Amino acid sequence: LINYHIGVLRLEPAGFSKLDDAVRAVLVKNKIHIRPECKERFVELRSEHMLLQLLDCLEKSKEISTRRAAILKVENNNKTHLALIKGFLKLKYRLVEEVTKKILEEAQLAKLYNEIEKRKLHSKLYNARKNELVSVSDSSRWLKRGNIRPRNEAVFCYIQDRNVFWGADGVCQRFNKSGKTVDYLATRCEKMLGHDYTRRHNEVVRCLHLFLLNRYKFKSSKRIRSHSVQEILDNEYAEIRVNTRIKTDVKIRNNRLDIYILDKKKNMITLIEVGITSQDSLQIVETEKLSKYDLLANELGLIYKCSVEIIPYVMTWDGIVTKYHRLHLKRLEIPMNIEAHKTVETISFDRRRGLESGLNAEESWERASMGLTNTPFKRSEERGRLRTTLQESTNNINEESDLEEETVVVKEVEENI
Repeated sequence: LINYHIGVLRLEPAGFSKLDDAVRAVLVKNKIHIRPECKERFVELRSEHMLLQLLDCLEKSKEISTRRAAILKVENNNKTHLALIKGFLKLKYRLVEEVTKKILEEAQLAKLYNEIEKRKLHSKLYNARKNELVSVSDSSRWLKRGNIRPRNEAVFCYIQDRNVFWGADGVCQRFNKSGKTVDYLATRCEKMLGHDYTRRHNEVVRCLHLFLLNRYKFKSSKRIRSHSVQEILDNEYAEIRVNTRIKTDVKIRNNRLDIYILDKKKNMITLIEVGITSQDSLQIVETEKLSKYDLLANELGLIYKCSVEIIPYVMTWDGIVTKYHRLHLKRLEIPMNIEAHKTVETISFDRRRGLESGLNAEESWERASMGLTNTPFKRSEERGRLRTTLQESTNNINEESDLEEETVVVKEVEENI
């Protein structure tokens, strides 16, 4: 902003708003942002931080720099937006204490969350913040660590925001009273239980199986597309069983596991149970997976005279995990970058045969949506298979600009000077 010929460029809130709108228009045009998405989730109010830091810089260095002292004097005499920024921020965010960088960041976040909570659909993802057992940082790891192309990221966020509709006919054909919402199709449609949800679950197991085979030296390949799961594998390092009944001396009802590992070097048995669920059931499912095989674990410990651990691998379909999920990852020794890839695929759409031909947006969504696969080793070329036909769906987001609100705040600041 500092121009060494004339001082400081005059930028008012209206100018910043127009700049933000122009940037968003470019993002939408290039499909890096989809209009029905929650725009607050990628907003960074850097202009306010920038002006606050610039004003602090001018005030702190005015004694040692005559040029900066002159610039500050001109700004104060003209009562520019830069000179009034602290008063502007106090009124806008209703702050009482002195405005600092930390206080401003907290106020900005609070305002953004408040705006999101006003929206029926966008708020559902962020309701997880109210759950003290949910880890916000771990749930957003896919955005930080995932190798995602911008267009794919836009669609993933679009699905998470749930702002997808099918008009008056958007009702489940099997249960006429149930609307075809994102959450309903993701976990609650019984029509999809036997195939789509089972396939999604099995994809998670398949990916964990490939990871374990590499770890225990059964193979040295990370190509998930060509990997097939074998029920029983055995070598000098470990014995791995998938979806098989474990025989014990005592009859135990829950004896079929997703993955059973007998580590021969450590003399330890690991029982892994996978679950992909909804936010409402996250804690319940994780607890059930952890306690379901207690009797089996005790019996196996007596039979093999070794330690037995149970690891639940549970998350919601949109990538939300609890604070205990990180501990489970460490016990499985899954790297964070692989976990990020896995979470990306959890909220993605698996393309199916014939999806391109003869399907409208509604049919594409219904048939593709619950291919929410969870595959740690898929790379960017596989994520490129993502369908983007959802953009044709109608939206229910308010596109009004915040320009009017900021104009009112500016006027209030000027009147109080």
